[in-house]
Amino acid sequence: MTVKEALEDYYLIPRKIRHFLRTKKHVQVNGEIVHWQSILEAGDQLTLTFDPEDYEEKEILAGDANLVQALYEDEHLIIVNKPEGMKTHANQPDEIALLNHVSTYVGKTCYVVHRLDKETSGALVFAKNPFVLPVLNRLLEDKKIQRDYWALILGSLPKKKLVYKDKLGRDRHDRRKRIVDPRKGLYAETHVTSLKTFKRTSFGQLPAPDRSYPPDPCPPLSPWPSDCGRSHSTTQKELLASCSMPTACGSPIPSP
Repeated sequence: MTVKEALEDYYLIPRKIRHFLRTKKHVQVNGEIVHWQSILEAGDQLTLTFDPEDYEEKEILAGDANLVQALYEDEHLIIVNKPEGMKTHANQPDEIALLNHVSTYVGKTCYVVHRLDKETSGALVFAKNPFVLPVLNRLLEDKKIQRDYWALILGSLPKKKLVYKDKLGRDRHDRRKRIVDPRKGLYAETHVTSLKTFKRTSFGQLPAPDRSYPPDPCPPLSPWPSDCGRSHSTTQKELLASCSMPTACGSPIPSP
């Protein structure tokens, strides 16, 4: 692999930034400036130097660092617990969301790697710099970062493990909603494992923990939640609702 190939294909550095690295001679291998087509050998140390002006930092409104529950943090990323009822990122310039709180907690603008619906709680990954963002995005696309969802479901699941399959599309009357649309919908698949059954509800994990899924009938467009990559936790809620198994909480849109 050449230096050029490593920057393009492995680190996914944008063309503009690669141009800065090359013209400024900010690429070194084992402490020495190298040619763009130099071959990287096993054990080589690749050093990249970025100037502040290479990546323009986007300014956002300050949040409240006290609202951040950090689960893991290193120099490149932070994983936090998103509470129910809070947006992952703002949709308006004057809006405050979890991204604002996390950026204030870290001390600089962070970047959203993936999102959760406002009504869904759980772990979220934020990149601390724009360099690592495309790398984390690719790990998600390659399903090397796996996300499981837990849901409290109204009713009892008929079996320990289930696979719900259908085609989902936008509701033409309310674009916030998705409905089963056999004609125009996109294929979606949700795997459910029953963890515990209560009197009127079931506690389930999505997807099944053993990951023993059948081959996808269509290429994945995103890493999760469905094997054909529709739209995060919304897909699971809609598929369960279509089978008269609506989620018991945190899901105001789907209905059986």
